[in-house]
Amino acid sequence: MFKQKINKVYFFIGFIALISFLNACNSCSKRPFYEADISGVEIDGIHIHRYEELLFNANPFILFEELAPHQEDFYFFLGEGIHNEENLQVLYEYVTDPLLAEIYNDSREVWEDTGMLETSLENMFRYYKYHFPGNNIPEVYTYISGIDYNLPVILEQDTLVIAIDNYLGSDYHYYEKLGIPRYISHWMRPESVTADVVRILASDHLSAASQETETLLDHMIFEGKKLFFLDCMIPHAHDSLKILYNTRQLAWMKNNEGFVWAYKMDNDLLYSTDHSTINKFTGRAPFTSVFSQNSAPQTGNWIGWHIVREYMRRNPDLSLQDLINETDSRRILRESRYRPAGR
Repeated sequence: MFKQKINKVYFFIGFIALISFLNACNSCSKRPFYEADISGVEIDGIHIHRYEELLFNANPFILFEELAPHQEDFYFFLGEGIHNEENLQVLYEYVTDPLLAEIYNDSREVWEDTGMLETSLENMFRYYKYHFPGNNIPEVYTYISGIDYNLPVILEQDTLVIAIDNYLGSDYHYYEKLGIPRYISHWMRPESVTADVVRILASDHLSAASQETETLLDHMIFEGKKLFFLDCMIPHAHDSLKILYNTRQLAWMKNNEGFVWAYKMDNDLLYSTDHSTINKFTGRAPFTSVFSQNSAPQTGNWIGWHIVREYMRRNPDLSLQDLINETDSRRILRESRYRPAGR
């Protein structure tokens, strides 16, 4: 049973933790080198437009009358479709679906208020504006996706859409019923939203650079750039949230980074173009199969991340955009002078 009281406590604790991650703590003696000074960066406040509230609180028998006054505000969703009877019928079936209605009601228990999320996103977008001053800050919307966990966040031009039902807490009962793997549902909780938004922004910027990813090293550096993008946008978030490691996986990776690097070098894997090999070290999974079930997943991404971190640390005059534009993975590796922990 989805308990309202428990989830509100969970929501509060989760967001307090996130806010503390996102703001420089006074006790920190030294901030990370990739943290920009955003004291002079101001943006308009983030306001989240809640499409699910509009839909599920509308009278389903007079949807056109209910939705038409909001067509402009929610044009991304409604478009001209509300003038079409077939589209209105689809909307009717959507809002009267018992499962979707239940998920919406459950989401209200966790997301009754989005103030903390707005604060978190606003802080992140200040970093974004520092690095990309010419870019617009998107309008932000939430909706009920029917738990489409493969697309928790969508970015289309200047519109950012968050499927809020993908962030109801790792133990939300429908996640297990839908067969979502535990290593994925573990992160389907409120404090993951801002990081997932940054991942989408990173993918958008990196795809525009048209980097060819042929070898394992190419993929490692590409994923490392994504993770460094998270460093820059949410600099005080814990590394586990950025790379989606639990405490045990993070400890394993830190303890075995040298071993993992040596394995790739000794087996001449860095320049492999075999897709199964690349996916084994960079794809999302519960562990890395060539090591053990106790190992961390995405070990190639971790190493690519630390190569990129070293590259940027040694080249302080480079901007984040310069990093994105640099498509020579071998050069990044060479100039990083990367040495894994324990080597």
